[in-house]
Amino acid sequence: MLKEIWTLAVTDFKATFEGGYLYLLLLACLIYLFIKEKNASRKTIFLWTTLFTLFLYFCPLSGKILVECLGDNVYFRVLWLIPLIPLTCYVMTTLVSKLQGVKRFAAFCVLVLCIMGSGSYMLTGQHFHEVTNPYKLTQESVDTAQWIPDGAHVVGVGWLLPFIRQYNPTITLAYDRYYQGPLALELSKPNPDLAVCGPLLQETGCDFVAIGQDLNSGVLGNWNDYGFHFYRGDNRCIIFINENSSFYSGEP
Repeated sequence: MLKEIWTLAVTDFKATFEGGYLYLLLLACLIYLFIKEKNASRKTIFLWTTLFTLFLYFCPLSGKILVECLGDNVYFRVLWLIPLIPLTCYVMTTLVSKLQGVKRFAAFCVLVLCIMGSGSYMLTGQHFHEVTNPYKLTQESVDTAQWIPDGAHVVGVGWLLPFIRQYNPTITLAYDRYYQGPLALELSKPNPDLAVCGPLLQETGCDFVAIGQDLNSGVLGNWNDYGFHFYRGDNRCIIFINENSSFYSGEP
C-alpha cells in the first residue's frame, strides 16, 4: 500500500508540473525565501511550512493518511493548492513592493508573465473543444441523454455522469462519479465481468445502463443473460435497457 501511495504521489507530481516550468518557479521562491527573508515568522509560514507540506505529500505514511481522509481525487490537490499559491503570492508581492514607479509596474508585468508561462495552458484544443449545442455540454453527452426517457434511473459512465442531469434533470443516477463501490470498481476494469456486474446492476433498480463502446468491447459475458438488452448506441456510447424496467416493452 505504501508503495502505491509513493507511486501516486510521484505520478501526480509529474502531472501537475508537466508542460511548463512551474517546478522551477516553486524552487526559485523557496531559494529566495531561504536567502533573503529575515523575518522569522514569515520564513516559518512560507518556507518551512511549504517544505513540511511537501514532506507530508511525498512521505508514504502521511500520504496514506491524507488519501484515507481526503480521497485520492483530492490528495494531489494538496500539492498545488497549499504550497504553491501562498508561497508564490508572497514572494512576488515582496519583490514588487521593493520597487517604485515604472520599475514596479515593469516588474509586476514580468512576474505575471513568468507565472502565466510557468504552467501548462488549459484553454487549448487538447482540453477544450468548441461546443456545438446551446446547452454548452459535450455533444456526446447530449446525444446520449436524448435517447434516455424522462424519469429514467440510470447507471452511467464517468464522462456522461457530470452532464446527463444538466441536460435532463428528471433523470436520476444510481451513483455519482465519485462512487467507489463494488459496481464502480468492476466497471472500471478493462474487462468487467457481467457475472459480477449483472446482479449488482439489478440491485440498483436501474432502467438503463449507458457505457462506452470501448468498455463494452471488453465485457465478459452476455448482457441478455443478466436481464439487459440493447437499446440504443453509436460509435462512442451504447445503452442497455433493463427487462425489469417499466420502460421495457419487449426485446428489440
